[in-house]
Amino acid sequence: MTKTAYIASSWFNDEQTAHMNGGVAAIKANPTVDFDNSYLPLAHQYKGLDTMKNPELLSDTEWQLATFNGDVQGINNTDLVIALYDPKQENSDPGVLWEVGYAYGLRKPVILVLPDANEIPLNLMPAIGATAIIHVKDLADYNFNFPNYDVYKGQVY
Repeated sequence: MTKTAYIASSWFNDEQTAHMNGGVAAIKANPTVDFDNSYLPLAHQYKGLDTMKNPELLSDTEWQLATFNGDVQGINNTDLVIALYDPKQENSDPGVLWEVGYAYGLRKPVILVLPDANEIPLNLMPAIGATAIIHVKDLADYNFNFPNYDVYKGQVY
């Protein structure tokens, strides 16, 4: 059995992109994730448009609505959320945290995936709201078929 996942991540700077790429590679290697039927927002950009190459899209209402609604539908249509999240201030993305909160509100399992070397405290809300918090090194072997709630033992603020 496999699960479909909404893969929340950021790709607005080199560190975020590296975290996303490492996480996606590990997810693809995980036998409990149906990657082909999962939803990676970057792979579903409205009309195939790239905001890094076309930053003016960020001001386009049609693009904003289509992107938001597409991502919400991606969360609605998958079994769980895997959030590739880096709490370092310059990498923390409120969009990923919104997706985590929305999935929590839908009572979907949320697995927060931190960089392997992370020692930065997490905000209390995603730290306690996530079903489990793991690191990229754990991602390929994590059992997404039955994600057990695991209390976060790291520092929070």
